[in-house]
Amino acid sequence: MPMNADFVIVGGGSAGCVLANRLSADPAVQVLLIEAGPSDKHLLYRMPAGFFPLMKAGKGNWNFHTVPQKHANGRVLYFPRGKVLGGCSAINGLVVSRGNAGDYDAWAEAGNDGWSYADVLPYFKRLESFPEGNPAFRGHDGPVKITRPKLETMNPTAKAWLDGGQQAGYPFIEDMNEGDPFGVAQMQGNYADARRQSASACYLEPAQKRANLKILTGALVKRIVIQSGRATGVEVLVSGKAQLIEAGQEVLLAAGVVNSPQILQLSGIGAARDITPHGIKMQHELPGVGQNLQDHIAVAVKQRITKPVSMLGDLKLHRMAKAGLQYLLFKSGPTTVSALEAWAHLKTQAGLDYPYLQVYSVPIMYNDHGRDIIPEQGCMAVMNGSRPQSVGSVRIQSGDPSISPLIDPQYLSAPEDMRVLRDGIRMVRNIFAQTAYDGLRGDEYAPGDAAQSDDALDEYIRANANSLYHPVGTCKMGTDDQAVVDPQLRLRGVDALRVIDASIMPRLCSGNTNFPAMMIAEKAVDMILGNAA
Repeated sequence: MPMNADFVIVGGGSAGCVLANRLSADPAVQVLLIEAGPSDKHLLYRMPAGFFPLMKAGKGNWNFHTVPQKHANGRVLYFPRGKVLGGCSAINGLVVSRGNAGDYDAWAEAGNDGWSYADVLPYFKRLESFPEGNPAFRGHDGPVKITRPKLETMNPTAKAWLDGGQQAGYPFIEDMNEGDPFGVAQMQGNYADARRQSASACYLEPAQKRANLKILTGALVKRIVIQSGRATGVEVLVSGKAQLIEAGQEVLLAAGVVNSPQILQLSGIGAARDITPHGIKMQHELPGVGQNLQDHIAVAVKQRITKPVSMLGDLKLHRMAKAGLQYLLFKSGPTTVSALEAWAHLKTQAGLDYPYLQVYSVPIMYNDHGRDIIPEQGCMAVMNGSRPQSVGSVRIQSGDPSISPLIDPQYLSAPEDMRVLRDGIRMVRNIFAQTAYDGLRGDEYAPGDAAQSDDALDEYIRANANSLYHPVGTCKMGTDDQAVVDPQLRLRGVDALRVIDASIMPRLCSGNTNFPAMMIAEKAVDMILGNAA
């Protein structure tokens, strides 16, 4: 027998958890949330320092990979995405970031009415609790608690980053989320009270006992059911068996930058060239589905240090065991906080309207997304171009929903993206050369002192750059012929179907994407309920 609800939410990630909470607040509305992954009850999803072991183990993760990247030495790159309640907010690096006010103003200027910075600011404020922030910009009583580390307790490498950045001529910023960030600052993280403040913990958990909210995990969406141009439900596979779920009002697709376009294509919505070769009946031609993929690609300057103050010692088995016991018994110790404590938003050229480079101070050296720890004392400055020009795509390679789509970000295909990273390496080296590091600085581990020329740095970037986990854009919002959704997030040409996640971003914001994804969902709720201005 089919299940049914007024609103069927596809995807229990950052956006889906927000939608489930806000829509089910009305007891007269029936809401069903569908998630392909498991519950997030495992300790690692709740412990702030769980990021490293989660990344190494691949838990709660689709563990996607790209197709070979022509401009990155033909490498196949790891492309992680959350597959668990909470989605990426349950496995990410706990960075609270909005990007720049100009990001959202540019969306509005491109024809997306209602998406300027002034329009989205109330929704950023609604989702967060950061009482020490300026109330003109920051929320004080939202569901997601935010912590900023104290200067006096920061790792010495993070403190040196802040001091070295100022010695290099960059301003110190009290709050990097106040609209127009430029300079160095303490990192803000979505952790508090010894717990990761994921979308599941902050939105779904408080709502899950509501009688009108049902949560279905381990359910793989096969297709959205379209009848007479209207989305009427979804077909899912649970333990290999097909099941129909009917939507009385709307289907809300919140499956993320990879799975949202995949599900649309599996449903016969998209470009015929991407769909019909797989024996799928076309329902609606929409050429922008799966196009416009943008992501932050990152590379690191790895710096040896001469004192044992990195995180390396914390990864010894006996210290990890002690820290784990501290957490279990007392909810205290090093596992209760994030290792990321300092960062920067910098301009790579004079005259830019806002920063093109984002840099994280990391108190350890590693390769391969932290899955290969370098066994030397050191720190890193991990940087990404904030506003990449390279654009790629997501396309299904099968009508089977369990087969990953072809992910082709076209990393570094735009020469400007290479220039920004090359300039960024030199800027970071200049910060490391400041007197703030005199008591810590050893030799440069990578790229190494021999890599000075443009050609040498470009080769280092091509050989080492990786995703920084901020892909967006594959169901672009807009009014042009490549737009997938309109500014109300309604799918163009199909009734009762919206896309609500980071895939709707027309351009990648110049910061991390978790909080913008939740903002999008908060704003979408008002659109759905007719409360939007």
